[in-house]
Amino acid sequence: MKKFFEIVRASKKIFLISFASAFSACVMLVLVGTIFAFALRADYEPEEAFVELPIIILPEATEIQPEEEEEPEEIWGVPSILTGLHIDEEIVNRRPLAVVTDNIRRAHPQHGISSADIIYEVLAEGDVTRFVAIYQSEFPEKIGPVRSARDYFIDFAFNHDAIFVFHGASPGGHSRVRSTRIDNLDAGRLAQVFWRDRTYPEWFTRNTGMRAVEHSSFTGRERIETHLYEHDFRTEIEPDPAFGFIFGDFFDEIEDRRIQSLGRAEHIVVPFSQPYSRIFIFDEEAKKYRVENPQGPHMDAETVSHAYVTNILIQFVNLRSLGDYAARRAVDTIGYGRGYLITSGEHFPVLWHKESHETPMVWTFEDGSPLIMPPGRIWICVFQERGEVEIE
Repeated sequence: MKKFFEIVRASKKIFLISFASAFSACVMLVLVGTIFAFALRADYEPEEAFVELPIIILPEATEIQPEEEEEPEEIWGVPSILTGLHIDEEIVNRRPLAVVTDNIRRAHPQHGISSADIIYEVLAEGDVTRFVAIYQSEFPEKIGPVRSARDYFIDFAFNHDAIFVFHGASPGGHSRVRSTRIDNLDAGRLAQVFWRDRTYPEWFTRNTGMRAVEHSSFTGRERIETHLYEHDFRTEIEPDPAFGFIFGDFFDEIEDRRIQSLGRAEHIVVPFSQPYSRIFIFDEEAKKYRVENPQGPHMDAETVSHAYVTNILIQFVNLRSLGDYAARRAVDTIGYGRGYLITSGEHFPVLWHKESHETPMVWTFEDGSPLIMPPGRIWICVFQERGEVEIE
């Protein structure tokens, strides 16, 4: 028994010695491994983990162009003081012509009227009206028929500092020409500036055969310009805006001024006499008025076109018969009066005044502010004060 316990104690001692040796060996291995690991770590960088990314295909790069600024639209010419429409700068100061134009039916069709900047229409004798056509923007190659003057026609020429063109005159007309000394071209003494043409255009069927001699006098650009050059006429208009009109953005202006329309004006009849009425029909698309006679369209033989205007002025005047054999009229164009502006499908009350035969006429709205119109050609009906104009 004693021997047994000795053997157990000896085994235990051996186990403890073995365990201690094994433990020491493990500790040694751990220490050696740690030292070796630190030694390797000084020179080792771990490889980054590889992550597969999606492939993105970008659109092909394009060069970004700077936006081009729109160039402002080039405006040709400069505004005419007679119409507000742009005309060649070389002629903007050209002195106008005021041409007395025949309007008896046997004189139709007239040449050049659609080129006129302004047309005055007024009774001349009996029931027949006559025109004074004001030309500046264009001098047509053929103008007429040119007819005889009345004294009040000369006032219309002075309104625009125009050279007065006519073929003969009434006694009062000749007297006014002499007293005012207006620059003029009279076919009665300047045959080289005029010519006769008794034919009608083939396309105009309302008149056929031959024109009567009194309705066959014509003039035109070439002969007029040659004569003016050779005879030292003043050929530039005086620098006074009163010889023209004021033009602008019409509806903005009248809104700012609080000018009230009297209503729509799409069909206008000016009854000068039973056989001679002037008719205007508004073209909504063109914003212009078509000029008509009771017999149909008022045509221009020079352009073979219908006459149109943008603005219409009705000037009410005192008009009376002189009681002579030709049933001529006296027309009071000096002083003050009322009227209408008809434009853009509307009509407005206006006033006019003229200080003397040789001064320009002044137009205003009823409140006294200056008259303004849309740019465009003008037809002025000088009409009897007691007459009634139909405006619908």
